[in-house]
Amino acid sequence: MFQKILLAYNGSVHSAAALRQAADLARLANAELHILGIVVTTGVMMLAEAEGVFDHRMVEKDRIQQVVETAARDLCSQGVNAVCSTREGDPAREIVTHAFKIKADLAMLGHTEKGVIARWFQDSLGAQLLDHLPCSLLIVSHK
Repeated sequence: MFQKILLAYNGSVHSAAALRQAADLARLANAELHILGIVVTTGVMMLAEAEGVFDHRMVEKDRIQQVVETAARDLCSQGVNAVCSTREGDPAREIVTHAFKIKADLAMLGHTEKGVIARWFQDSLGAQLLDHLPCSLLIVSHK
């Protein structure tokens, strides 16, 4: 079945649903669960940095680091073989790069609903991943 599952995780409601399902799959398959937190350094985050008022990237990096470490620690205490990593950059590129690095069998992420304007300005992460991932992709709905 699956030996290495990669989960893109940011602590949101959407990614928490994906975390629960990823943990269940990892238990069933006796797979390693790699929890990847990404500090987004593109789009809105770059505009905030340009303003120079507040170091958003550092705050976000600390937050992401904390949520992925907490998730991995909690899952390990429940018997799941969980590993965490944090990367900075474009989410699609970082997920694909990490999937190749760990030789993932499955990548998972939570589905986020975007409005028409947001979709117009930003391509779908899922669509970008489908074109480049070396493995299957599971998008989890939190509904």
